[in-house]
Amino acid sequence: MAKYPQGNFTVINNETGRALRVRLGISKEIRDHKEGTDYLQHVTEKPTLQLGEADNSPATVWWHSTIEDSQQIVSYAVGEYQNIGDYCVWMHAETSSTDLFNAIEAFQNRLDDMPTDVRSRLAPLIPAEWAAVQARNRAADAESDWLRELEEARAYADAEQEAWTGQDDPPSTEDLAALRSYRYAVASETAPRLETINDVMRALGISDAAKLIRVLKTARPNSPIEMHQKVLALLTPQERKAAININWAAVKRLDGDPRLPKVKARAQELLPAVKERRAAAALAAIPEDDLSQWHHNCAVRKVRGEQALFRFTNRNYDTSEDKRIVAALDAYLKAAADEGVTAPVIASNATTRMDGCGGSRSGSSTYGWIYDGTYIYGSDSETVPAERTYWTDEGGYLVGKPKGGPGQTWSIKPWTPSKSAGTSRSDIALTGLFGPISRALGL
Repeated sequence: MAKYPQGNFTVINNETGRALRVRLGISKEIRDHKEGTDYLQHVTEKPTLQLGEADNSPATVWWHSTIEDSQQIVSYAVGEYQNIGDYCVWMHAETSSTDLFNAIEAFQNRLDDMPTDVRSRLAPLIPAEWAAVQARNRAADAESDWLRELEEARAYADAEQEAWTGQDDPPSTEDLAALRSYRYAVASETAPRLETINDVMRALGISDAAKLIRVLKTARPNSPIEMHQKVLALLTPQERKAAININWAAVKRLDGDPRLPKVKARAQELLPAVKERRAAAALAAIPEDDLSQWHHNCAVRKVRGEQALFRFTNRNYDTSEDKRIVAALDAYLKAAADEGVTAPVIASNATTRMDGCGGSRSGSSTYGWIYDGTYIYGSDSETVPAERTYWTDEGGYLVGKPKGGPGQTWSIKPWTPSKSAGTSRSDIALTGLFGPISRALGL
């Protein structure tokens, strides 16, 4: 039986040449409309699993975890660039839940990643009306006081990063990334402030941030444990969920750093220039943002068909503009299919996704993997039967199937970075924290 390499490695299919990759979740605004009021929330999506280019980037890098004999294949990039804990490859034998395999997300990723020449040939099929729709949305956003305050807070977070970086012996890249994640979450009103977390820890009588996270993860309504009851009373469900994803130890370290007053003053000096750069970057990112949203609508249309509801002009009824854009979506989808860019058709009852390493396996899911030098398959036959778990590259999607079909042989080899040691700006951009701004800046 082959052994996993020590340290980091890549996983590449011998027959297709595609590598196991992670696509880190980007940050974006999620819109909703209820009872006459528009809502906008800034969220960072979960990472997704892909098969794609074997470019030796951090997105293709994994490591083997044997915690409690789990045999997990864990993403290097998620642990390095996002403060959400470790994520590994899961397989599910039940596909009824939309959370297990997101066909819309998978197809949008494929559209977003289409080759440049294909993108150029399809571009004329996007109607000019689409740019007008997006421009209307941006104009409506510009009138929002909440969004203006949100952008002000994000700009300060970026200026603060520059101020810390300019100090002698600056904090680690990991601590700065944790601080930015915290600032952005607080600005979006999706996470509690440090002051609130300090009050919670005092009320619980604990000083270790790691212990707080464990309590937040295990606290449940009607729990008989007094500590859990206090947490449930002091933090809302949204705050508890968001707080789990913040590296509070790093945030507390920087908050207690004696250089903090100097950093704050320097951040205020840098703020005007940072605002100008962010505004220019956002303007430059408009075409890419418009295209990504177009691809999202294409994916929704393809997967949901006639059940998909598109209302670009008025939320309450369909318009002739809506019908014209939907017709253009259909034409774009047909042309994309002619170019070989198609929606996933998974001929398997065992799908895969990224999920947390700390989750509990059920009777229909597994995250333990054996590598025998050729095949990768489940190590826990008590959950998903092992004969259904052989990793298979099925048209660019990773699924589990019985042994013996095409696309099932894999090479796992130690990873050697193709660039000098250290974290680059492009590495940091993998976090998705910058979203379109990072793309416009060429990060």
